[in-house]
Amino acid sequence: MVAAGANPSREKGGSALKRLKNSLKTAGLIGPGSRASTSKKNKKRGNPTEVGKHDRADKLSLIKGEMNPFEMKVTNTKFEILGRKVKGAVGKPALTKQVGEDNRKKTLLNEMKNKGKVGGIVDKRFGESDSNLTPEEKMLERFTKEQQKQTRSTSLFNLDDDEENLTHYGQSLANIDDFDEADLELSDSEDRGVIDPRTVSRAHFGGFGEEEEDMKNPDRVKSKAEVMREVIAKSKMHKMERQKEKDEDESVRKDLDDEFDDIRGLLDMAKPSGRKPLPSQNRVFERVEDERKDKELEEAAQKFSQAKENEDDYQDYDKFVRELAFDQRAKPTDRTKTEEEIALEEKENLEKAEKARKRRMEGLESEDENSTNAGRRGEKGRSNKKRKREPQADDLDDDFVEEDGPQLGHGLTLEDIMQAGPKEDEESDEESDEDDNEGDGEEDEEEGESEEDSDMADLDSSDEVDFGEDDGDDMNELSTNGKVTKATKKSSDKASSARYASKKMAEDYEIPYTFACPSTHIEFLDILEDIRLEDTPTVVHRICVLYHIKLAAENRQKLQNFFGVLVDHLAHLASTESPMPVKVMDSLNKHLFELAQQMPQHAAAVFIEKLALAQAAYKDQVSVTSQFPDIKTLVTLRSIGHIFPTSDYSHPVVTPAILFMTEILAQAEIRSEVDIGRGLFLSQLLYDYQALSKRFIPEVLNFINLALYLLAPEKSKVEASPKFPLPEYAHQSKLHIQQPKKNKPQTLSVSAFLTDGLGRDSIKSEEARTSLLVALLKVLEAYTQQYSSTSAFVEAFEPSMNVVQAVTAGAEWNKEVKKTLDHISGRLQRQIKFAIERRTKTPLRMQHHRPVPIAQYVPKFEEGYSMDKHYDPDHERSQFNKLKAQTAKERKGAIRELRKDNMFMAREKLKTIKQKDEQYQKMVTGVMTVLEADQAEKKELEFQKRKEQGKFH
Repeated sequence: MVAAGANPSREKGGSALKRLKNSLKTAGLIGPGSRASTSKKNKKRGNPTEVGKHDRADKLSLIKGEMNPFEMKVTNTKFEILGRKVKGAVGKPALTKQVGEDNRKKTLLNEMKNKGKVGGIVDKRFGESDSNLTPEEKMLERFTKEQQKQTRSTSLFNLDDDEENLTHYGQSLANIDDFDEADLELSDSEDRGVIDPRTVSRAHFGGFGEEEEDMKNPDRVKSKAEVMREVIAKSKMHKMERQKEKDEDESVRKDLDDEFDDIRGLLDMAKPSGRKPLPSQNRVFERVEDERKDKELEEAAQKFSQAKENEDDYQDYDKFVRELAFDQRAKPTDRTKTEEEIALEEKENLEKAEKARKRRMEGLESEDENSTNAGRRGEKGRSNKKRKREPQADDLDDDFVEEDGPQLGHGLTLEDIMQAGPKEDEESDEESDEDDNEGDGEEDEEEGESEEDSDMADLDSSDEVDFGEDDGDDMNELSTNGKVTKATKKSSDKASSARYASKKMAEDYEIPYTFACPSTHIEFLDILEDIRLEDTPTVVHRICVLYHIKLAAENRQKLQNFFGVLVDHLAHLASTESPMPVKVMDSLNKHLFELAQQMPQHAAAVFIEKLALAQAAYKDQVSVTSQFPDIKTLVTLRSIGHIFPTSDYSHPVVTPAILFMTEILAQAEIRSEVDIGRGLFLSQLLYDYQALSKRFIPEVLNFINLALYLLAPEKSKVEASPKFPLPEYAHQSKLHIQQPKKNKPQTLSVSAFLTDGLGRDSIKSEEARTSLLVALLKVLEAYTQQYSSTSAFVEAFEPSMNVVQAVTAGAEWNKEVKKTLDHISGRLQRQIKFAIERRTKTPLRMQHHRPVPIAQYVPKFEEGYSMDKHYDPDHERSQFNKLKAQTAKERKGAIRELRKDNMFMAREKLKTIKQKDEQYQKMVTGVMTVLEADQAEKKELEFQKRKEQGKFH
């Protein structure tokens, strides 16, 4: 910063006083040309050289600024540019500071003084804040408001007000004479027994004349009866109009039906008669029929031509009338329920069904049956007792709880089961079948029990067949004398008792409707302890409904725990149940998919944890018998394909699963038939994973080729190549098929593939190897079809073709195996030949086109370019940066002003404290002065007393 306005006289060595005098003389404020030196004569004449009052003040302020160079602040720019004005280059900090100080004294200082003070006068008079009203109008309005207020307050207690009268049916009670009624006349009336005409007209005939006279006066207030009559009349009028519209629609519809009858002849076909005519009558009938048809066609054509003439004139109108006649009115429908409402409704239904099940289990009637019986008792007066059915052959004693429909009793004891044998087997079987059918029919009426009923029916039918065979065998065991032995009779009784007990247990079996949400797999197994395996999905569904994620906040944590429990239960089913319950597992996968849609992040975390554990276990299985994963891991990988999308380019769960499976196929050592079966299962899983995306996975083809090589007979000459490398252990394998011609392939189940049941003896091992060979060929055929459009089909499947051809020619195979080998080999040859003919190989080139020149752009020039502006091509970014700069600028300014305010408040507070201290000091000084004067006077008096007493000489 430099000082501005420096006077040249300073350079000559003049003092500040001399420079001030020179400036005043130059401005004409002092000296010969000043106002003071002007004569009175010239002042009166108005000398043109006289300095004006305002010019004098301006010149003084200008000289003041020139004499004090620190009043100006100048910021030098780096470069001087002509025509450029920089905002804020020259400033007056002292003046700006003084202006800010004055503004703060006007606003902030007053707020500080009034802080903590209450009271004051607030003018709430009418019109005081309205600047458009004159004082006279304000006074007039205030006077009017005051009068209205007084009138309103006094009229509440004014009992003599004539404006408010009691009324009855719209008529004032003041106009009714109490003695005008017929039975209230005076006793001394001369016209005793005579009814006046007014009473007759009003009471006997309804007073029609008076009403007509009242109707002529439109300003009168209508009574309630008149208003109701008008409402009833309007309602009848609208009803009549609707009936009229309905009759018109009906007439239009009838006309349309009549018009349809006119052209019905064109649509009718000759109906064949039930009796065939005689040969002599055929010709007559044909001639009459032809004449009738010709006549009908002529009449129809004539009517059609007449209707065609008027069709152009009335076509639009008829079309509109028909649309109105057949237009159906829209019917209101219920709104679509939200997901939360649907879940709550399902939960309430399950809880209601569970209450009914518990009541049936205790032998009580359900609430619905109670209400139904109560209604029937009220209508027909019947007692609320069950209708007893007719006794049947297999009924028990009278003290046994009877079955009534789907209701269940308290259950059977061991004595009842042992003593409940039927008398005759044939009758008991037939009647028990009827009872089962009736019970099944009644149970089918219950909601949500269709699955349980079908399963129970299947179980009952299978049990009946087994037990029937046993009974037949027992009954055929006779003694030498032709009688049934005691042991045979006892066994028959035991078999029938066991059959009855199992059937009774099947009838008593019912799935609960409510469950506690299990947090561990052990708790879930406790719930499923009395549940059949095929009913597990039903239990899972009911748990998901009861603890839906939308019903309560804590349900999310419960379902997250339950999701992990279901994943563990899938692995548990696969490892414990034989054969593997594939249908049940697929149903559980559906429920896992629904839960994964509600909480995808938690579902992904659960499966990622499972994959991490499987990966760690695989690395630790190097020295174990089998390096392939166990059945639990395989089932988990299968569930991933059912729950998550496998066609995504990258997925947090599917991508690690694919990498894990390919790692196993590429690195795991094949040591037994079980390893081949599990690798085949992984190959099928990868095929399902890539069904949509069709990504090429070379590890699968390498595994299939290696497995075919290991299973091929030793005579097969399968040569290794760079496209088909063989591991070291492949040359020492003992999995070759020894007798290819004798072994016939068998259909292997999933559990047979995944368990250790293969290869227990030589026969089973040979059959298993042949079956695995056929399964490998089928999987290879599936991959051949999936990768048929791959550009590298020849390079990918040529090793597989060589292996299949070598296996085919290496030994004499069974007919079925030979047929499969020839089919796969021929298909590979045809597809490879077609791929070679179709594709064209082009050698790789670095660049076979002209060099692409570097793009050159003409620079964009701004005509009015300014260094202070930013030329950003992105408008949104430019606006954002502009707002950002403005925000920063305003923030700095606000901080600066707040600091100045704080400094001002501190100065004012300090000034107030100093004033208080000065006042206090002044007060103390005054008090001390008075005290000192009093003390001096006191001492003076004492001195005078002692002097008078002669103590001082």
